[in-house]
Amino acid sequence: MLKKFNLFHSILGIFFKNRPYDEKEVEISSEAYFVRAIKLDDIKDLLSIEREVYAGELPWTKTAFLMELQAAEPHLYLLIKKEEKTVGFIGCRIFGKDAHITNVAVLTHNQGKGIGSFLIREVLQFAKNNGCETVSLEVRISNKNAQRVYRQLGFVSNTIKPNYYTENKEDALEMILYLKEE
Repeated sequence: MLKKFNLFHSILGIFFKNRPYDEKEVEISSEAYFVRAIKLDDIKDLLSIEREVYAGELPWTKTAFLMELQAAEPHLYLLIKKEEKTVGFIGCRIFGKDAHITNVAVLTHNQGKGIGSFLIREVLQFAKNNGCETVSLEVRISNKNAQRVYRQLGFVSNTIKPNYYTENKEDALEMILYLKEE
């Protein structure tokens, strides 16, 4: 999931400014949630969600989260809470005219309620605000449920990346959403 970004990407970060995310209460499927930017103190919750969602695996380590949250390049990392418990998160980083979703996870018992879709729409708005033309992500070939959600949001299949996931050598499907000018 963690993309290796080159020197060009680092240089681009100088031209963008991370705008603060205004925390807010939202209603999703008639339930109240609270969404805000991720802070360094939240990493423990993110790792816990990863362990549950990815059957004990940690696709991202504490160090990976720390690096992303402190990166100079434009990025957006959000978490969503229900009754003070973190139930999901998303992250993206801008690379040129593309906002790349680096990670998205929702606790299993909270899936299917529209939380992931809400978080992705927040990223789409961030991408538009930063002049992006596309939003991209990788998803496991075996994760048909996530692929269905992404397609419903307008993502299309692009390429297959062989052996993308290092822990089990599973292929990834790269998906892209082309942002329309309004």
